[in-house]
Amino acid sequence: MKKRMIFCGLLLGLVARTGWALPPVLPTVPGAAPARDVSQSQPAMRDITAAEVERTGLLPADIELLDNPAYKWQHLQTEHFILHHDQKMFAAKVARLGEQFYQAISADLPQMKDRLSPVRSHIFIFRDARSWKAVVANTPGLDPWAASFVRGPVMYLQEIGTGTADKMGTLAHEMTHLVFNRFLPIRLPLWLNEGLAEYYGEFAYRAARGMGQGKRNAFRPLARWTPLTDLLHATSYPLNTDPKVDAVGQFYATSKYLVGFLQLKQPMAKWDEFFNRLLDGDDPLTALLETYGWTDIAALEKVFAQFVR
Repeated sequence: MKKRMIFCGLLLGLVARTGWALPPVLPTVPGAAPARDVSQSQPAMRDITAAEVERTGLLPADIELLDNPAYKWQHLQTEHFILHHDQKMFAAKVARLGEQFYQAISADLPQMKDRLSPVRSHIFIFRDARSWKAVVANTPGLDPWAASFVRGPVMYLQEIGTGTADKMGTLAHEMTHLVFNRFLPIRLPLWLNEGLAEYYGEFAYRAARGMGQGKRNAFRPLARWTPLTDLLHATSYPLNTDPKVDAVGQFYATSKYLVGFLQLKQPMAKWDEFFNRLLDGDDPLTALLETYGWTDIAALEKVFAQFVR
């Protein structure tokens, strides 16, 4: 099986003294992949000094990293973000595309407001693999395979991939988590959380650049998928216990395909109803089955199997 990078929204909350009731990573309201073309947008950005960096909402671990002289951070500020980096060229690209992703993703949340504005989110950019391994090792609750992650209003972004599309796909995935954390007041099930981030990761870069992508090409036959009973009840990522099976990769792929199935093959009115029930605090699995009229998970899996083949 082809090896793939995994990106996660870290299941860590904020400390109570921040005053923010943020869920760790969350999804979207009515709407499909971002269709809004913001490719002509040129967000304002400026270099700032360490003394100018806003620290509202940062956890002690974030502040410790920010103040660590070994990283020799430079700082770049935009309307919604403060980026900490050691190379201006890549950071400027992240800043520009990050603002465009923010606009594209938040456009799918038309009846919600950014609950943190005007406070900016922070993005720590890592280009050195050893530095990244140290971050992973020192972050409780983070799986060792994580390639990037979001914690509350902060993104930890590793520069990986061989091309711009790969790198910005990573950014689009993590930006989904970050925007959800800023906008949504609820915690969604893990499959929906990661499925929507994968969905946006597939389409947001192209949407932000004004490029099209056929949905059919993005949902080609899926050779293996996580059984929906396991997927829909999951509260943590699966373990890769069999070297021949990428259980984590299958979990992400199945989550993305299930989101695609609901958004592309089912009436959007049903998606709206399902998501509104989640916002009202209904049990996610009950809301899913009742809204779409499936008697049980087996009935859902029967029609889902036709979509992935």
